[in-house]
Amino acid sequence: MDDAALTQGVRISPEALLVAMPDGRSWLMNVSSSALTALPVSAVAAEHATLAASLVEGAISAGLAEAGPAPATGSLTVLRYIRWLAGNYVFAGQTPGLFRRAAERFEASGRRDLAEFALQKAAEETGHADLAYRDMESLGLPAAEVIALIQPPSATVFAHRFRDYVESATPIALFGFSYCLERMAVERDDAFIRAVEAICPPQVRACRFLKVHSNVGSDGGHVHEQLSFFEALTGEELALVTSAAYETARLLARQPLTDQALSDEEIDRRLRGAGIGVPQSLH
Repeated sequence: MDDAALTQGVRISPEALLVAMPDGRSWLMNVSSSALTALPVSAVAAEHATLAASLVEGAISAGLAEAGPAPATGSLTVLRYIRWLAGNYVFAGQTPGLFRRAAERFEASGRRDLAEFALQKAAEETGHADLAYRDMESLGLPAAEVIALIQPPSATVFAHRFRDYVESATPIALFGFSYCLERMAVERDDAFIRAVEAICPPQVRACRFLKVHSNVGSDGGHVHEQLSFFEALTGEELALVTSAAYETARLLARQPLTDQALSDEEIDRRLRGAGIGVPQSLH
């Protein structure tokens, strides 16, 4: 880092300062020792080559790494996919309304630019919960009953965190939250989608929600739109977004642990206890 004028630092935890340069590079600095640890340079950060991209991408990398290795989840199963769909239905159903609430707060504070961007995000997310609902129906399941029986704890955690950002004294942080979720969604590639399709019955279309929230759907474009928007923020605003991206990455890394009580056996027990049979071909 030979040009300090091109760097920006954001305190993302009491112990760590995230330092970034516009070429995609970022480091974690231990506040006590001043020791630097280089973070991976993502393709997204390198492509944008801005401080905004380097900071939020570095924050996500740091958040995922700090949470440590996720607990082993075993091979992909349709019961776990049903859990994923149910959780996304719960969370996605609240997303448009929370973005609209954020727009109201931005408008009230005289930030028309932020209000318009929040309304754009609300429009983009409208109807996505219905996709998850239809996917469950395509699997031959009574979606409403399944959702009532299987509500992953992480869905509530994420919805509450989103609401906390919206209602906070600095609601602009919510864009770091939304960026992290969409950024991680584009890590789901064609191979992952095919793997999910392989555990579903032949000729069943049960991946509508997944395809939208993957690198073959709209989230890839949303990631780049948000980065372009971040590049126009002030240093203080960008720091708030960066910190929220870091905190959200930590939540994502802990999601398997948060939901681990909803094992395949527990999901199967709940469904069968309600008289909802899961066809053997789906196991």
